[in-house]
Parts: sequence; structure tokens; C-alpha cells
Amino acid sequence: MDFSKLSSNDKLAALGAVAAIVGAFLSFGGGGSWGVLTGIAMLVIVFLPQFSPNTKLPGSHGSLMMIVGGVSALGAVFGILALLTVMGAFAFWGATYFIGALVGTAGQALMAWAAWQTFQAEGGKFNMSMPSAPSSPPPPAPPAQSYTPPPAAAPPSQPMGDQGTEDRPQG
Repeated sequence: MDFSKLSSNDKLAALGAVAAIVGAFLSFGGGGSWGVLTGIAMLVIVFLPQFSPNTKLPGSHGSLMMIVGGVSALGAVFGILALLTVMGAFAFWGATYFIGALVGTAGQALMAWAAWQTFQAEGGKFNMSMPSAPSSPPPPAPPAQSYTPPPAAAPPSQPMGDQGTEDRPQG
């Protein structure tokens, strides 16, 4: 793992993924349980090109990050809603649950933001296709053949009795 080879958006996504995973464990799964799944998926998307350069992902880097970031953003919204209920249970479970839910939600939001930035940097278009194997070049075109038109047909001849009638005065 070489962090110097990562872009700033990849670093933010990795930081958000780690925060989402830690927050989910601190909150015992409540409020940030999506953080474990989206965090692991984001870490795979970010670090797989370094660990296995020959492995091709089923889409562009930004598109995959956007999908995982979108799910993570949905988890962050659910995490914010869970934080409202956590405040009531704060006395029962203590500060660990509250801090975990807060860290997990912030991590998921950070992942979503980094994914959006990467997606926009790639042009903002989804590219979800498997990379194809390099194809062989197309076969060469057949040689151009020269076209010679057929000789022009001679104009039709007039019958013998009608020759010269146009020039003769009518009488």
C-alpha cells in the first residue's frame, strides 16, 4: 500500500472507509452498520489496482466509487436518523455508542463526497462494462480495383427514307 500513489480523492475515500468501519464497530452496528460493507467495498476499489495491477474492475474507477459512495450516502442518512434515537439512549449505552455512530456517519459521508469528486473528475458518465481483451486489428481492405465503364453505345440511326426531311422546305 503506497499512499503516495493515490489521488487526493482516493485518500479521502480510504480515510472515510476506515472511519465508517471503525464507527460501525464502536456503535455495535447501530447507526453505521452499512459502514462496514461500504467501507470494505471502497477500500477494495481504491487499493486493488495497487495490489493486483492485472485485475480489471467491471467499470471505471469513478463509476464504481460513485455506486459505493451512493450506498454510503444512503447509510449516512440512516446514520443521522439513528443519531436522533441515540440521544435518547445515550444514558443507557454511554458515549461509545454515540461517538461510534457519529464517526461512522461522518466516514460514510466522506466516502460519498470523495466518490462524487472522482466521478466528476472522470467526466460524470457511468462506465459499467467489462474491459474487453485486446482485439486483433481489422483485416486489411481488399485492393482497390479500377473501374472502366463500358464503351458508350452509338446513337440510333434514322431510317433511310426520313433523312434530310428536316432541312427541306415544306411545300
